Amino acid sequence: MGAYQIRVAFGAAAIIILVAAALLYRGRPGGEKGDAAARRAETNGDGEWVVLLHGIFRGPRSMAKIEKALVKGGYRVLNFGYPSTRESVEDIAELLHGEVQKLPRGNGRVHFVTHSLGGIVVRYYLAHYSCSGLGRVVMIAPPNKGSTLASYLARWMPYRWVFGKAGQQVAESPDSYPLLLPPPRAEFGVIAGGLGGEIGINPLIPGDNDGTVKVEETKLPGMKDFILIKGQHSTLLSQRPVSENVLSFLSDGKFLHR
Repeated sequence: MGAYQIRVAFGAAAIIILVAAALLYRGRPGGEKGDAAARRAETNGDGEWVVLLHGIFRGPRSMAKIEKALVKGGYRVLNFGYPSTRESVEDIAELLHGEVQKLPRGNGRVHFVTHSLGGIVVRYYLAHYSCSGLGRVVMIAPPNKGSTLASYLARWMPYRWVFGKAGQQVAESPDSYPLLLPPPRAEFGVIAGGLGGEIGINPLIPGDNDGTVKVEETKLPGMKDFILIKGQHSTLLSQRPVSENVLSFLSDGKFLHR
């Protein structure tokens, strides 16, 4: 078996493992079915607010390291949890709006930091709701042009059942939300994951990718800055350079590029 065949076999195995893990996670006590709607806020003085939105089949705990870095940096943080596989993008945005309205603030700004599907939710939210004192937005591995992988998997009934409506709404199609929604009406930057070459982690996704989203799929017209950090889609959230670049963009409107 050649190197390419090995990579394809690895990619196919990764997809099977992804769906199988999602099925197991769905049935676990304390998994998304049990606690995805939980919301918690951490406060630190009177700093500006940062709202965190995790990705599909994840929860607030996946954003914990970024949350910790933000609180240490003087921000107040709302780590927003939502039922990513049981609600549509528009319904999640409505839940988000209700939580943002509850934030106690004076003249301070409200920033958003998202991972994966969370970026599409924020784009929908900012396109349909008013957010006073809107600050900056950082999107980590967002499928801003739709997801090639989601388009492929959406052909399978198990994927549609496990990942729900939102998982299908980010597929790469002419009527998908990523292609229909406008860019955020704020200064925004994009952090992508990948290997930094012509081939990414998942060989079934053409071009550089983080195993789930292509680097080119993360980009969006109007972004103020863009940076590629080597890493896998989910593990990006635990990497120190990601937290450092989030803090840099929220503070100065640019990434570190070092």
